[in-house]
Amino acid sequence: MAQQLIRRGEEKEKGIIHELQGPHPGVIISNNQQNLYSPLITIIPLTSQLDKIYPFEVLTEINNQKGKALTDQITTIDKKRLGDYLGQLDKSIMKKIQASLHLTLALEE
Repeated sequence: MAQQLIRRGEEKEKGIIHELQGPHPGVIISNNQQNLYSPLITIIPLTSQLDKIYPFEVLTEINNQKGKALTDQITTIDKKRLGDYLGQLDKSIMKKIQASLHLTLALEE
């Protein structure tokens, strides 16, 4: 079976995470090298609940569906739990997610 190429910034359906109600899409944040060799993928869940946006959350839109990236809920899952490809976030949104991760994780610049 050919190995699936998974790239940072892609959105995929994922399995159930205990903190969220039911399956949610997620944006892949692990680096492409790790995605190639590791059986695990690091993702940030996405939600369409837009009633409140916190400073550590990032607005997203893919396939005309608005949502937000929950950067405070970083999750690592097995690649087997990934669902179908939904699309690719543009670089400007990925830069906002990166900045939000720095805020969420208190990383030095």
